[in-house]
Amino acid sequence: MDEETAREIRSIHAEMLAFNAIVTQVLYRVLQTDHKLADAISLGFDDAARLVEDIAIKAGKSVPPDHLVKALRVVEELRTATLGNSAKPKHIV
Repeated sequence: MDEETAREIRSIHAEMLAFNAIVTQVLYRVLQTDHKLADAISLGFDDAARLVEDIAIKAGKSVPPDHLVKALRVVEELRTATLGNSAKPKHIV
């Protein structure tokens, strides 16, 4: 892998880390402001997991299985970071 490709991968990784941190913290703050929104936030994570699964199904074999597993793991990690351990994962691969 050349230096330009490595730099681009690091940049994408940094952007994804920042995005995950922002989403998690904003949703956590919203949840702290109004606990009644916990169900809506939890359902949003369910929707996100279903979306990942739907995209993978539509893409078929062009999406490596490890991408699906990683994407669902990220959704569940963000769910746990936002809602805590009380929200059990709905999607298991």
